[in-house]
Amino acid sequence: MTFDLERYRAHIAPLNLTTEQEDELLRDLWTITEALVDETITSPTYPLKLAIACKAFDSLEEAIAVESKSITKVEEDL
Repeated sequence: MTFDLERYRAHIAPLNLTTEQEDELLRDLWTITEALVDETITSPTYPLKLAIACKAFDSLEEAIAVESKSITKVEEDL
């Protein structure tokens, strides 16, 4: 499966990362996703790994939301 960084870059834009940091984050998330897909059938610990990955993705989503609110607040104050 091919991975297009540009397709997902907008989702993490509110974090105001450098391009290199965005690339690293997106590649890491892609690697996690691929590993989970690869293990869906073969690993008896898959449910635990899925729960951990879901928590990581939820935390990232919360961080993006917090950063977006912060940016919006700063822009409103200007």
